[in-house]
Amino acid sequence: MVERMERTVPVAAVRDAASSGQFRPGQAVVGRIERVEEAETGERTALVRTGGRLVRARLEAPLAAGRTYLFEIKESGSNVYWKAVALSEPEQAVPREDVVHRWQQAWKLPEAALPVLRQALKAGAAVTKEEAAELAAAVRKTGRPADAEEVLAYLFHRRLPPSPAVFRALWAARTGEPLAVQLERLKAVFTERSSGPMAPVFKQAADRLLSPPLFAYEAAVRLLLTAEEGAEGPAHALLFRLGLVPLPAGRMAAIQNAMQQRQFAEVGKLLGLTDEEAFFARFAAVDAACKSGALSEAEAKLWTSVRTAGDPALSLFHWLRRIAGRLGLEDEAMLAEALKTRGAPPMAPSLRRLLLHLLGGAGSKEAEAAAEAFLDRLDGMAVIAGSDGPVGHIWISFPLPLGGRNHDFSVYWQGRRKDGGALDPDYSRIVCSVTLEQLGGILIDMRVQRRIVHISLFHDDPRLPELVHRFAPLVKERLQAHGYLLSGIDVKAAEASPPAPSVLPFAGSSSEVDWRV
Repeated sequence: MVERMERTVPVAAVRDAASSGQFRPGQAVVGRIERVEEAETGERTALVRTGGRLVRARLEAPLAAGRTYLFEIKESGSNVYWKAVALSEPEQAVPREDVVHRWQQAWKLPEAALPVLRQALKAGAAVTKEEAAELAAAVRKTGRPADAEEVLAYLFHRRLPPSPAVFRALWAARTGEPLAVQLERLKAVFTERSSGPMAPVFKQAADRLLSPPLFAYEAAVRLLLTAEEGAEGPAHALLFRLGLVPLPAGRMAAIQNAMQQRQFAEVGKLLGLTDEEAFFARFAAVDAACKSGALSEAEAKLWTSVRTAGDPALSLFHWLRRIAGRLGLEDEAMLAEALKTRGAPPMAPSLRRLLLHLLGGAGSKEAEAAAEAFLDRLDGMAVIAGSDGPVGHIWISFPLPLGGRNHDFSVYWQGRRKDGGALDPDYSRIVCSVTLEQLGGILIDMRVQRRIVHISLFHDDPRLPELVHRFAPLVKERLQAHGYLLSGIDVKAAEASPPAPSVLPFAGSSSEVDWRV
């Protein structure tokens, strides 16, 4: 897991640099002297503006107000003071780029460090010479300095540790291959190139965690409806195999109503499935029995009938509800919460935890490299989502079992917060992208203001406007059921689409919404 550091919020009030926790001996920061003060004891302090903050720092020597300095933070006994190297003349307004170059020359760093120092200066971040050099080497390895600088800007703005590990995780989140592609590669290298005992363990776990039957819940509901209508027979036998029993008439009516209203959480409760993993395993076992001829003719015919579904919405709801935890994106948050409450974290299996466990026994360099790439992307998403309180931005991507093969479904959320930090669902923006079998890649931008929703689809297929017109009433009805009003749905050219969800977190720091519907 990626090491974290406490985040700080820019404030207008003056804070003592030594007690803020942000500045530590060995680090350096660029700042402008606003005012110099001297106490009766002879101790010299100054108000230093760095980034968007004003801090009070203890000085090694008198400094001139109005000058820009490179401050190296030193420790002498119990005292922490700021040692300065001048980067400007008195009262001189120095362009930021000139300060960056003077900083680089003062530390004798290569030109590859310029993007690192530039973004550290812009954010007013504290960084050591060694950290700057290591980040410069990581940026050089990407071969894409412009994109890498966007990642650096995000890293310093969020006050994340300026380490190659954090940069690598963020870089993988922004530019890495889709998780569906990485997962298939992982399964292949563990199976074909790894001779260790971990290969079948990983393949079985990946199939169990990420490949549940797509129509499992729909088939269960259809089977229950069939069993309700007749006496004991093939439907009851199949229900027994699934670990279900026929439901009373009133409960079945409630399930039908919940399905019609798309209240999938309620359907899940009415089905009474407490162990989803066991249900999926039994479902797969019935599927295998049908294919091998182990079912009776009547059971096989009925199973084929209920298994064929054209609307996997219920199964997808349960899939979306559990996927973040199954991938392991919530592991760090659960551990942090357990430390706060002194309780034991829930230990539901996650792919991330399994890979960390298997990494030492991967059995081949190819398997180890594939596992590291997968973990880097998961770590990057976990860092972007945040785990230490209310988040302002969320980006998540995961393999979606929709159609003949898995593709990534990526979602970016941006919105306001209510008083107290809770996310405000009345003002938000959701951008998602998905690859469909018929249409290919499509991007959807949904904006919400005062519970009024406007949806834009970005794709060049000429059939889309007619499809949108046909399904708009259904979308409006579903939104109304949750208290939202649809203002409209439009289809726009693919070239006019916003950036991909993986790029949006790095595109800016604002979490407000500013649009008209």
